[in-house]
Amino acid sequence: MKLIIVESPTKARTIVNYLRDVKALATMGHIKDLPKSRLGIDVDNGFNPDYRIIKGRGKGIKEIVRAAKSIGDVYIATDPDREGEAIAYHIQEELPVKARRVLFYEMTRDGIKKGLSEPSDIDKNKVLSQKTRRILDRLVGYKISPLLWRILKKGLSAGRVQSVVLRLILEREKEIEDFNPLDYWVLDALFIHPDGEFEARLWRIDGKETRITDEKQVETIKKDLKTAVFAIGEFKKEDKEKYAPPPLITSTLQREASNYLNFSTKKTMFIAQRLFEGIQLPEGQTGLITYMRTDSFRLSEGALNKIRDYIREKYGEHYLPDKPNRFKSRKGAQEAHEAIRPTDIKRTPESVKDYLKRDEFKLYQIIWNRALASQCRCAIFESRLAVVESGGYQFKASSKVLKFEGFYKILNPPKEEKIIPLMEKGDEVQLKSLQSEAKTTKPPPRYTEATMVKEMEKQGIGRPSTYSPTLSRLFDRGYIKKEAGVLVPLELGQLVNRVLVENFDSIINCKFTSEMEEELDKIERGKRDWQESLSDFYKPFIKKVELVEKKIPELKEGLQEITDQVCPGCGRPLVVKWGKYGKFLACSGYPECDWTGPHPDDTIDEKCPECDGQLVIKKGRFGRFKACSNYPDCDYTAPISTGVPCPKCGEGEFIERVSKKGKLYYPCSKQDCDNVLWDNPISVKCPQCGAPFMLKKKGKGGDYLYCIKCKHRESQG
Repeated sequence: MKLIIVESPTKARTIVNYLRDVKALATMGHIKDLPKSRLGIDVDNGFNPDYRIIKGRGKGIKEIVRAAKSIGDVYIATDPDREGEAIAYHIQEELPVKARRVLFYEMTRDGIKKGLSEPSDIDKNKVLSQKTRRILDRLVGYKISPLLWRILKKGLSAGRVQSVVLRLILEREKEIEDFNPLDYWVLDALFIHPDGEFEARLWRIDGKETRITDEKQVETIKKDLKTAVFAIGEFKKEDKEKYAPPPLITSTLQREASNYLNFSTKKTMFIAQRLFEGIQLPEGQTGLITYMRTDSFRLSEGALNKIRDYIREKYGEHYLPDKPNRFKSRKGAQEAHEAIRPTDIKRTPESVKDYLKRDEFKLYQIIWNRALASQCRCAIFESRLAVVESGGYQFKASSKVLKFEGFYKILNPPKEEKIIPLMEKGDEVQLKSLQSEAKTTKPPPRYTEATMVKEMEKQGIGRPSTYSPTLSRLFDRGYIKKEAGVLVPLELGQLVNRVLVENFDSIINCKFTSEMEEELDKIERGKRDWQESLSDFYKPFIKKVELVEKKIPELKEGLQEITDQVCPGCGRPLVVKWGKYGKFLACSGYPECDWTGPHPDDTIDEKCPECDGQLVIKKGRFGRFKACSNYPDCDYTAPISTGVPCPKCGEGEFIERVSKKGKLYYPCSKQDCDNVLWDNPISVKCPQCGAPFMLKKKGKGGDYLYCIKCKHRESQG
């Protein structure tokens, strides 16, 4: 009998499904952490952390200890990364026997047996690396966040990685605001060749690529070309190969899921975790994919051979390259890990579709397709390029047509292009038409979750395990929001970023954060002392913190926005302040005068039915609500109604609420009615079935209206 300790009950069930002579117990994640109420790090004595058992984990630990005493043969199989190693170390500290460390990269019979056949000791360097990261994050968070509380409001947070990502989002916003659009014109010609017509765009004038920014020049060019004689100055026809893309890693999985499925990074990792830990299939609980937190493109030799066999059997030898395709991972990648792949390539998405939820199926399909496509032959395109000349003017036309689909047999091929005719240098062509189109340069786009993950990977900030939690934290703190698929900074995020950048620029930047990630990698490889690394960071950091502490009154005053309104209590100017639930007005004479009132943005054109006072919008535990501005003299409150009657009970209206997880939803106002909508109901009749309301939904292409009765949808433009 063996005892195998893992993090989750799902993983435990998967193990028991394959091995009958084992008992598997779950820790439910980390069992120890730093205390919530204080720093918990002895900065004067080697930065030793004061780890405590996490509240609620004690009962589970006792059960594991009891089982270890009675069984004796103990294996710790937490995730094969820094976090998993730290959990393993903390479990071992509580166990009465020495356990062996095993790594499961896939939750299958072979993967579990392979892990158990190669037991080792806990990797102390990996534990030290995770401990250093945790201490770094605690030092930054616990030393800077209280400064934000005193300067702005309580409840704010700063983070070693999250604050850098916020800065990137704000810097992009500044680029957009500062962008000066430039008008320019493009000229497209339609030429006639004996073998067919083709379109070409003006490319060069007098041998130089030129952007036309003067409309008068457009007219001059049109006039010059009206009677011009045109000939082919250059023609190329060649086959070009496009190599298969690599299998997915954490960052590319999150990007693909965002781009094609509109999944948030958090949702992607949640679903991937389920696919890794195990899905209930007819043969029992089975892991469908390998470990999903990885930055390595490597595939095991066994997996490569099975994928190649599948391609040979399913598609034929001509789709199989002579040797396996291998891909170079970025510098510092954990090559001990594999890329994300299906645990069995023969387990096609269609074969397990009936056992998966819709989103699980979609994500598994993306992972399966990419793993299979990565080992296919390259695609071959026939590329044609023509340059049309007349005097100093050169037009360029090009096309490419798929000759051999290669890996596109599995992935979606690009849209077909209209092929230009075969020509030879010197062939004469006639100008059939010449059209000009005015265009305007565009500012750089806002980040999406997908492009932000790509930027984090490029800048070397964060690691596969931190991309998703970092973005989630920024959403949860109210620093950013997602609007039409892009990340938009909120006013609170702008203020926090301003304070951090102006006072902690040397820490809250990509270069420093990237260097710290490299430090953690060195600690993991045993090439850097963890305490020296922390000491080198802490000495200049704490001096900066102490300097900012002395400037807090000055910083607060610099951030205060003085309004043109005066205090009704003492006549002094009113200023904008931030509180737990947002902005409010306060007297600039505080503490002599403690008058406060609602911010003008929160007042609404409604009177209190009880005292005739002005109603304002306030925020509480359950989201926004209406309240009387004469509080505490009048305590009238009311929910915010959508104005859409509930069709189920016929008495209530849908009102606005926020769930415990922060999601907006719309229940019926009648207490005994259980009708709930998760999208905003709008008083617009469905043009197709006449339903009295439609739902406002967000899609990849923008907002749209959706009828829950007949499924009709239409864009909101």
